Amino acid sequence: MLGKRHVSRQFQPSRTTALFIVCLLTLFPALAVADLVIQLTSGQRIVVPVDKDQIESIVFTGSGAQVEKEVPAGQASERMGVKQRAQGNILSVGPKRKLKYPSDAARVARDGDIVEIDAGVYRNDHASWRQSDITIRGVGGMAHLNSKGLIPNGKAIWIVNGNNVSIENIEFSGAAVKDTNGAGIRHQGGNLKLRNTFFHDNEFSILSGTLPNADISIESSRFWFQKRPQRHSHGIYIGLARRLTLVGNHFKGTDQGHQVKSRALENHILYNRIEDVPGANSSRLVDLSNCGLSFVIGNDLHQAATSANLNAIGYGPEGCGKRSGRQMALYVINNTFINEADGGAFVRNFAGGDVTVANNLVFGRGDFLVGKGVESENVRLPLGSRLGRTWSAPAGSEAIDTAAVPPKVEEASLVPTMEFSPPAGTRERPRFGRLDIGSRESAR
Repeated sequence: MLGKRHVSRQFQPSRTTALFIVCLLTLFPALAVADLVIQLTSGQRIVVPVDKDQIESIVFTGSGAQVEKEVPAGQASERMGVKQRAQGNILSVGPKRKLKYPSDAARVARDGDIVEIDAGVYRNDHASWRQSDITIRGVGGMAHLNSKGLIPNGKAIWIVNGNNVSIENIEFSGAAVKDTNGAGIRHQGGNLKLRNTFFHDNEFSILSGTLPNADISIESSRFWFQKRPQRHSHGIYIGLARRLTLVGNHFKGTDQGHQVKSRALENHILYNRIEDVPGANSSRLVDLSNCGLSFVIGNDLHQAATSANLNAIGYGPEGCGKRSGRQMALYVINNTFINEADGGAFVRNFAGGDVTVANNLVFGRGDFLVGKGVESENVRLPLGSRLGRTWSAPAGSEAIDTAAVPPKVEEASLVPTMEFSPPAGTRERPRFGRLDIGSRESAR
C-alpha cells in the first residue's frame, strides 16, 4: 500500500557554496503536484517536483554533524498572505497585507482555513463565506466591519453559508438594506459559533433561516441598539435551529422588538445580562416563539417602566407547532429580574408546555408566572430595596441561603455555577453557605 513519503535530500556543497539556508515548498492551494524549491546561498536553485498529498514531512540533513530538522510538509510556505499548516491555511488580512480586506480572504479561503484579520476599521466591505470548518478572527483587537448606506447584496455585512464556522473578535455595525432586514450576519449554513463579537446599530444583529440541523452558540458577545426605520427590530433573531446556546452575553437597547427571539428546538440561555435602557420601548426580554426545550438560568434581567410588553419572558406566543413533549418544557431558574413597570409577568406561558419557575429574585411588582406551570422558592422584594445597580439580594433578605436544589433534567444539573461578568463573559459564582435565590450570591 502506498504510504506517505519522506523527502530527504543530502547535499555536499563546494567550498564556495554554503549549505542551503532556505527551503520553500511553493504549493498552490488547488494543486496536488508542486515543486520543492531549495535556495542555496550561492544563488543556485534546486527544483524537485513532488506530489504534496504524498508528503508527510521534509527532513533537512546537513553534512558532517548529521543534525536533522523535521518540518511538516507545506509549513515553510508563505504565499499571498497564506501560511500553510497541516489542517488548512492561515490567511492574514489587513491594510499592510497582500489580502487587504476580509472579502479578499472570503474569495480565496478553503475549507479548514483560519482567517486572521488585523484590528482596525473596514468600511463598506461585505463578504459571503461559503467555506466549512473555518475560523475567522480579529487579531490585535477587534476587526470592525462598519457599513454605511445600503448593502449591495441585500442581506448582510457577512453572509455565512458554511458548516462549523467560528467567528471571534469581530465587530459589526451599520447594517442596512432596502427591505430593512439588514444584518451583521445572515446565517444560512450549519453550525455557527461566535465568541467575543460586538453587534451595534444594525437593523438586525444576526438573522438565521430555517436550519433544523444547525447548532448556534454565542459566547461573551454584545448586542446593542439594533434598530430599523419604522419597524421593530430584535436584539438577536434565531429561526428554526436544532439548538441555540447563549452564555455570558450582554443585550440592551433593542428598538420595539424582543431582545432575544428564538424558534430553536432547544434553547440554553445562561448567565447573560438582558436589559432595557432608560426610556426603552423594547418588547420581551426573551421570546421563545415556538416553545422548545428551554433553560433560562442565572441571568440578570431588567425591564424598564416604558417597555412595550410587560411579559418579560414569553413561552410559545406563536404556538408550539409540532414540537414533541420533550420540546415543550421551560426551566426558569435562579435569575434576578428588575421590574420597573407597575405590573406584568416575569414568565408568561402561552402554550400547554410544562414551565418551572424557581429560585428567582424579583425586585418590583408583577406575577412570577402566568399560565400553566409550577413556581417555587421565588422571592419578591420592593424595587427600592435594590442597592444601586447590584443584582444580588440585600443583606438579611429572605433570598439568602434559601434556594431549593433544582432537579436534574436529562442528567443535567440546573444549579447555577457561573454569573455574568461585564462587559461580557462569565466568572465562577461564589458560594457562601447554601445557594442564594437569584442570579448572584450576596456578600456576607
